[in-house]
Amino acid sequence: MKEQSPPRTFRRFALDWWPILLILVAYAVLHEIGDTMTDRAHVDPQLWFDERVFGTVPTVWLQQRLWDGRDNLHWYDYLTWLVYLSHFFVTLTVAVVLWFRRYREFFRYRALILTVTFLGFATYVIYPAFPPWLQSARGDMPSTARVVREVWLGLGLDQVAAVFGQKSNYAFPVGALPSLHAAWPFMLMLFFWSRAGRWRILLVAYTLAMAFTLVYTADHFVFDIITGWAYATLVYAGFSWYWRRHEHRGFRSDAGPEETRRERTAAEPGIPAEQ
Repeated sequence: MKEQSPPRTFRRFALDWWPILLILVAYAVLHEIGDTMTDRAHVDPQLWFDERVFGTVPTVWLQQRLWDGRDNLHWYDYLTWLVYLSHFFVTLTVAVVLWFRRYREFFRYRALILTVTFLGFATYVIYPAFPPWLQSARGDMPSTARVVREVWLGLGLDQVAAVFGQKSNYAFPVGALPSLHAAWPFMLMLFFWSRAGRWRILLVAYTLAMAFTLVYTADHFVFDIITGWAYATLVYAGFSWYWRRHEHRGFRSDAGPEETRRERTAAEPGIPAEQ
């Protein structure tokens, strides 16, 4: 049976999307308080983990073999730059498509992304942490380049590159653990896995490409990425349990089809009842 949903109006858009705008508001707040958190930001356990597990920091190892400087950018530098930037539109684009085509699924997807994001933000406040590029600048580990910023500079877009500096008006440099850049693609993979079929390879490829990008570009340690994946897994598992529990309760033997449908809709907070 085809999914029914309210008409897409400006009012409906405002009601459905305002929680997502809270991400921007919360990030702006983090930026404002970022300077007060630098003095208590942590070098470990992320640096300790990467050094102990891999023998050396993977970012350093990769850049020693692949990075040739801003004046000699390679195809993979541009590719990792694009993968990094995809963080800012892929997750949002999926939400827009779901809003138009799978209305009830949009609310599940929204709940997952919002929850993992705000858990990440809360962790940044409780446990601020330095990323690899900033640890290098501080002298905590060998020199690394922030590749995304260097590519912008190589393209002659100095003003855009400034966004990725430590003193940027948009930066929050001590929000590295967990990596939300890693958590969002992983959540995307979990959300679509059961229905993706042969397209699962693309979900895995994007998740791994983002992980490689974050390490190579000196934006995150491997530890940050694993932690981001763990956050996504726990959030997805928690919501999946909640949804299964309430769907099971919605299917009562004495309920007719219309009653059952309404119960299932009411079981998910935030989803408007169908008219």
